Amino acid sequence: MYKAVFSDFDGTLLTSDHRISPKTLDAIQRITKQGIPFTPISARSPLGIWPYAKLIENYNIIVAFSGALILDKSATPIYSVQIDPADIQAINQVLADHPALGVNYYTYDDCVARDLDNKWVIYERSVTGIQIDPYDESSVYSPHKIQIIGETDEVIGIEQILKEKFPYLSICRSHANFLEVMHKSATKGNAVCFLEDYFHVKMEECVAFGDNFNDLDMLESVGLGVAMGNAPDEIKRAANRVTASHNDDGIALILNEIFPE
Repeated sequence: MYKAVFSDFDGTLLTSDHRISPKTLDAIQRITKQGIPFTPISARSPLGIWPYAKLIENYNIIVAFSGALILDKSATPIYSVQIDPADIQAINQVLADHPALGVNYYTYDDCVARDLDNKWVIYERSVTGIQIDPYDESSVYSPHKIQIIGETDEVIGIEQILKEKFPYLSICRSHANFLEVMHKSATKGNAVCFLEDYFHVKMEECVAFGDNFNDLDMLESVGLGVAMGNAPDEIKRAANRVTASHNDDGIALILNEIFPE
């Protein structure tokens, strides 16, 4: 019945210590060998996805920046949308009043930040392992994603401000402390719709796993939307099913059930 699988990354595919568990990896490799594509869909940059995608022997697509950039196995972009430089300047003016927030600007293969010493920028570098360079005020930026990190209350506050000022952008929390700002068409749901044609499948033939608010449109657009056990209640209510947490092989439990050996 199901012919393609899509999965969020952090909090879903990866455990709390940022790895794919052996049981989950075995389940993924088993279905990909059967010809079922398994596609990681992450708010991360490609550099933060590749090391994990390469563990999946038969992967062929990754979706980065929550849908702003889709790459095939040869790292060739097959879909790409970026934020207009004028919007970047306007957003920067708003963020100037919130210096405690960590702000990273991501494009295909690089990342810059205004304050490399900000504790949230340091945290992001420690988790992803990617290089973050200083923001060059003389350059014109058109990134795939702006990532804003901070204390939960301040992140929720800046989310409301940005949504009011930039209703035409995609602005969504990927975690209690993380806010992602992208081109309006950059959503995980739109990425799945795009890949429906690429994989020659129908939306009702797709399965998706997610754990947070930026996964919501993806979970609602497929035939089987599965919320992780660690997801907020709102996400669980919107999903077709709820599985175990990312630390308890939630993905493997569902894959082994719907794709029996």
